[in-house]
Amino acid sequence: MLRKVVFLYEDSERPNQKIKEITGNKTFGETILKRKTFKMRVLEEVEGESFVAAAYSYSSKEEQSQILQQMKSLPKEFSVIHMRSSFGIRNREAFKILLEKAQFVQQTMRVEENGKTALFLSKSISDYLEYVMEYSKEGIVDMAGLRNVDTIQTDCLVDLGEVNNFLQYITSGFDARFFNALESDDYTVTKSSTNKKKIKSEYEYYYLLPETMKMWFVMPFDYKEGAKTASYTMERVHTTDIAIRFVHGAVGLEEFEDILKRLFYFIKVRAVKKVTKEQYEKEADKLYVGKVLERMKMLKENSYYQVFDENIKNGTSYQSIDEIVENYRQLYEKVKLRDQSKSFVAVGHGDLCFSNILYHKETSLIKLIDPKGALTEEELYTHPYYDLAKLSHSICGRYDFFNNGLYEIKLVRDMKLELELDFDNSQYVKIFQRFLKENGFDYVTVRLYEASLFLSMLPLHMDNAQKTFGFLLNGIKILEEVEECLKD
Repeated sequence: MLRKVVFLYEDSERPNQKIKEITGNKTFGETILKRKTFKMRVLEEVEGESFVAAAYSYSSKEEQSQILQQMKSLPKEFSVIHMRSSFGIRNREAFKILLEKAQFVQQTMRVEENGKTALFLSKSISDYLEYVMEYSKEGIVDMAGLRNVDTIQTDCLVDLGEVNNFLQYITSGFDARFFNALESDDYTVTKSSTNKKKIKSEYEYYYLLPETMKMWFVMPFDYKEGAKTASYTMERVHTTDIAIRFVHGAVGLEEFEDILKRLFYFIKVRAVKKVTKEQYEKEADKLYVGKVLERMKMLKENSYYQVFDENIKNGTSYQSIDEIVENYRQLYEKVKLRDQSKSFVAVGHGDLCFSNILYHKETSLIKLIDPKGALTEEELYTHPYYDLAKLSHSICGRYDFFNNGLYEIKLVRDMKLELELDFDNSQYVKIFQRFLKENGFDYVTVRLYEASLFLSMLPLHMDNAQKTFGFLLNGIKILEEVEECLKD
């Protein structure tokens, strides 16, 4: 007999210390993967099924009690699925079949993965309530009493309590651009794209690097080019990028010092070559002004541009996006006068943000991935501040928080828009400022160049218009800080 199903997601269990080093003090369900928590990913799968009458989640004894009380008002013949948050969905189709089976279950059954009970099915709400009332403590349901019931073996779930499984699961969400495809196993990652020139340039970049710089990068191999796509393969490094840990609040200040110590050593030892002052300024103008103007033309072709422009006029002190750009250009000319650097260019990564920096805490290992690419030795070189601006937009600009949806745009008093990010990065910024000063770089210059990054990336992220508008508001905040700094 077909029955409706009630789904419960228990998020009371805390990860072990190894996983806490990645996710901080968050539960399994609160852990974020590509803008969604693990809990959101499971509940979205469940709530999309017509036979699911209700879906609940809880992380405390009090929340559990409230849900159990609500369940008492539901028809007692409804089946129940109870899932632990320490398991994630490995195979969506197989998980859907498992959900469907709950409509037919005639007795309590448990679903086992890796020798552990991942979830259990009760034939009725009354049976479920009887069990959890007896075997629940502080919101955690003890599943030891299920040892004598029938067991379903499945490969649709993955045990996230195992560190290696967790690492593979959370790093499987590579944030590849829309034209890229990534395939991976336990040992390798293969990147492919219809943009064959870009794939070729990323592959060639490594082999054009000076020998002394190759140690910083994951080596690509097995380049292949077909009629429509090109690809290369890399070793899979079983550690997370810094962005994942930073947005979870898992990077302490002492560890952050160690990370910057190594990254600034990379900046210090990178290959450089002297150029004329005219060439130096031309490179800066191209990256920090030319690119912004070019991308603004692209943005104006998008249907959202007029909406953005109107929101800027009504919700900020600016009258238009063009006015923001003009203010940026004026600040750029002022900041140019502060640049006392000797005229040189440097071999650059090209996108030195936290999501492209793999870091292993125990060994202090750093490996860089996804460089900008190069087909000639000349293309390796860039303006010496560019990588620092990219680094700054993860540290000071909190770029990775936008990518993970950890921001809000609020309409506050006097009907102005306010950008809010729930993470105080002030101590991290102070450490970054000290490293910049010790290595001869100007913080104000870095921040202005960082503002150019937020402005120039706008048309590239229009698949998520709200996030793009957040970038624009963040760019305004950076310009305001630069203006204040220039007054001193």
